Amino acid sequence: MRACVWHSNEDIAACFNELDKDGNGVLSPDEVIAVIQEKMGFDEQMAHYLVQMFDQNQDGNLDKSEFVQLWAAMFGQ
Repeated sequence: MRACVWHSNEDIAACFNELDKDGNGVLSPDEVIAVIQEKMGFDEQMAHYLVQMFDQNQDGNLDKSEFVQLWAAMFGQ
């Protein structure tokens, strides 16, 4: 993955597309946990908790809007 810029909601949304390895429009816990750990410094258990917390439709994944909201909540974007 190239170095993503994480400054605006548009940047975060663009990076979402890179993280969505299978191109299905959502990030599975496996696709998002590594970035949560790397960029936010949380352990795997907390990363799973964050996915559950921001998974508004409770499908077990994060769509682009949910991911942007997660990032904004963590970093005030």
